[in-house]
Amino acid sequence: MKRSDSWAARRAAITALGLAVLTACGGGSGSNDGSPGSAPTTGTPSDAPTGAAPAAIDRTAKPMELPGTVQPINYKLWFRPDAALKTFVGRGDVEIEVLEPVDAVVVAAHNLNFAKGRTTLRKVSNPGEAVPLVPTPQSLGDFVQLRLNDGQIAKGKYLLHMEWDGKIQFSDDEYCPPDELARNPYCSAASGLFKLGLASPEGESSDAIVTQGETNFARQWFPGWDEPAFRHTFEISAEVPGDWKTVSNGAQTESVKLPDGYQRVAFEKTPSMPMYLTFFGGGKFDVLADNFRNPLTGEDMPLRWFTPPGRADWARGAMEWTKVSMDYYYKYTGIPLPFKKFDTVAANDSYDNKPNTGFGGMENWGAIFEFADSVLTKPGDTPELYSMLVVTHEVAHQWFGDLVTLDWWDNVWLNESFARWFEWRTTIQFHPEYYTFSDFVLDKHGVISADLRSTAVPVQRNLGDAGSFAFIDPAIFVYNKGSHVLETLQNYIGEEAMQKGLRIYLKDYSFGNATPSRLWSSLERASGGKKLADIGDSFIRQTGVPLLTVDAQCVGNSTWVGITQEAFPNQNRFPASLWTIPVTLAYGDAMEKRKTVVMNTSTTQVELPGCSAVLAGPTGQDYYVTNYSPASWSDLLAKVQNFAGNAPLLLNIERDASRLRTAGRITQEQYDQIKGVLKLPMGLQTKVQQSVQKQAAIDAGLAKAEYPHALRYQGALMLRDNQRR
Repeated sequence: MKRSDSWAARRAAITALGLAVLTACGGGSGSNDGSPGSAPTTGTPSDAPTGAAPAAIDRTAKPMELPGTVQPINYKLWFRPDAALKTFVGRGDVEIEVLEPVDAVVVAAHNLNFAKGRTTLRKVSNPGEAVPLVPTPQSLGDFVQLRLNDGQIAKGKYLLHMEWDGKIQFSDDEYCPPDELARNPYCSAASGLFKLGLASPEGESSDAIVTQGETNFARQWFPGWDEPAFRHTFEISAEVPGDWKTVSNGAQTESVKLPDGYQRVAFEKTPSMPMYLTFFGGGKFDVLADNFRNPLTGEDMPLRWFTPPGRADWARGAMEWTKVSMDYYYKYTGIPLPFKKFDTVAANDSYDNKPNTGFGGMENWGAIFEFADSVLTKPGDTPELYSMLVVTHEVAHQWFGDLVTLDWWDNVWLNESFARWFEWRTTIQFHPEYYTFSDFVLDKHGVISADLRSTAVPVQRNLGDAGSFAFIDPAIFVYNKGSHVLETLQNYIGEEAMQKGLRIYLKDYSFGNATPSRLWSSLERASGGKKLADIGDSFIRQTGVPLLTVDAQCVGNSTWVGITQEAFPNQNRFPASLWTIPVTLAYGDAMEKRKTVVMNTSTTQVELPGCSAVLAGPTGQDYYVTNYSPASWSDLLAKVQNFAGNAPLLLNIERDASRLRTAGRITQEQYDQIKGVLKLPMGLQTKVQQSVQKQAAIDAGLAKAEYPHALRYQGALMLRDNQRR
């Protein structure tokens, strides 16, 4: 999911700072591995040796707040909006399995009214007469108990029938009055089932409805099991105005005109997926159609972009980027998507509610939703970087988040950090005119600045259901810092091992749930047993940034390198003091040799052959700051000519030195000497200056901010602003 930059425009405290939200789509690491009482999905490990007995792989996760004693299997959903698009009625028939006798079936529902006498339960094995259930709201949260009049519901398989009515979200003044908006920045009219106005280029407007489920907004559309631990299939149907085009996760199978001017539409059963990824859209869309050639099989898959009327041509650039992105992900993962078609819905909003929608794109499986002004480009205009990032970000989610889903919202970085990491990598590879590894280094230093403040939070946070959407606040950590941790891990194990490990991860946990420990294990298997759990956990569970100090001394015919680590001076509320850090050292006459050590103590010593200068982190992309003893600085600067073509590395050395000067770890004179020797090209100097100016404005604003949620993801905004210059 990506957060929209205009959402924050409604927040006076934030807009005063010149900030904008650009992104967003608890338990500890691995705490939910396994789900007692539920049947695990098993398979053979991807790297199991030939002839070895296959080990069972548990793809399940334990629910956090909903009971795990009732498991949904398949959901048949029907709904119908009223003519004014203010309310709707819904109906659901859900196959469930009760794993042990229970007092009630518990579902999540928000602002839904259950129809009296229309909630029933009947056995699958012996349908007989439907037994009525009594919907009884619990006092905690949005959970409703569906109870028998007396007694327990026995173990077995049942068909649960529910009927309800609800509100179609629209007006932020009604849904989010100003006083509520001031208290709750996550208040959004774009939740559950909501209305917007599709605007043509000529300004003509027509109403449409779409859905938004993440994190727990789907419960405003239909009652069910909306925690990511529950994965089941969905069959979606609806009755909507007869002149609408409709789209959902699965391919459309039916469109029948009704006597009252409505039409009945139905869609294929989805793959097993979490409830928050369900989607429906309907309105007077235009459609741009194309095909994607599957590079794994050579088969064609229909692609469609649904746009506001008169804007289908505006999606041509986004369509091409969709095909390039999908080709990349198919080849990288080796896994095709389990759909007959792939759709994207791009909608604007003539009612100008967009500033309060809170997101720019959502990765609904097989049916991405994006706001049109984020991704569509008027014919003849040049696409903006942000539009490209939104497209490839949401496509990446089809594997990282949809095929394999987080276990709970504290691990949403398993969705978002990967989508952010891949959006950078695809853009760097295919459109370096928009984004380069130098930009990636600048983004890293923007994250570091945020990670040293009192508003810093861990990438992996502790979130309850009521606060689950707070993972966006501040989004820079769950999206950007997590992506730089992934880059650090890849630099340690190598690109080939990273790709192999992620293929193992996706294959082993397809149609299931991921945890950090499951990810670390997959990467360890692919890297020949390199221990990654301690490294990954130390970066995602803690705030702050490691500061390494390197002292290299020639003794005889060896270079003895002493390395110390400490927390870079910070304002963190819960500061870290020690990390497990993979440190790669470059050395040799031409600085061409490499040695990597994993440092998990405050000091370590490394012996290198020969006498030479030493550089820590030769890619410039690892997530730490490096200082050197005065003699080591001198030796390193004498070798700078060996890095003349490595712009990201030179930029990182300069940014580290600037940060060290600000913290009083080196003098102004030392910094001036370092900067003078590096001789950054004019283009990089301009990027640095723009980055510094932007960061200064952000820091000044944050110092005055009333709420910590004023800290938002800045990277793409800075890049977009730079592009417009």
